Amino acid sequence: MVQRKLTALALCLGLIGQAAAADLVYLTDPEGQTRFMESELHGDYFSLASYLEYEQVVTFCGPATVAAVANALAIPRPAPDRLYPWTLFTQDLLFNDANQKLKPYAMVEHEGLTLAELDTFIENLGMMAEHHFASDVDVDGLRDAIKATLSDPKSRFVANYSRKALPQEGDGHISPVAAYDAETDTVLILDVAKYKYPPVWITIETLHAGMMMTDSGSGKSRGFVVVSAP
Repeated sequence: MVQRKLTALALCLGLIGQAAAADLVYLTDPEGQTRFMESELHGDYFSLASYLEYEQVVTFCGPATVAAVANALAIPRPAPDRLYPWTLFTQDLLFNDANQKLKPYAMVEHEGLTLAELDTFIENLGMMAEHHFASDVDVDGLRDAIKATLSDPKSRFVANYSRKALPQEGDGHISPVAAYDAETDTVLILDVAKYKYPPVWITIETLHAGMMMTDSGSGKSRGFVVVSAP
């Protein structure tokens, strides 16, 4: 009897997981492409996708996202020796003196960035940043913040969430949001772990659930950062 109950529970949990996974619509799928073309707010996609790099190590979702956002906002860029005379923010070049003091490269490589650290990391590069913990913002507030940011050509939206809520493999992650579709109430996340997942549409509710999960590095909920050009 106990074994039958355990089996039934496992099947039930499996079905729940399949249902949640079915809510994910990848941009590589025909449905994902149609949703993009029919979405009202997708202007940020073009600049972000043009500069999106994959994270150079698995803990560099923060730096990879910041590099894409900085390049997309077209603020003054450094000149890497290997690209001379062209300019570009690369993940390595984000670690200026201020960011090395905030959290050295080796520490970010080991444990990534918390939401508050991400905010300061961005500001140390000359951009404006405003971070919000999900515990302080409800689903409606998150939706409003995303729509307002995507409507502003001088701002970009950075999400810090747990993959477990989607569900995807892994846990804490950072990536930019590039579009919003009102009909399905979904956002398009440009995953910087490009070797792992393509861009994905998820509901605002699911994103908020992922942001509500505790970041072990800070002991607080995750959340988002609104980044603006100075």
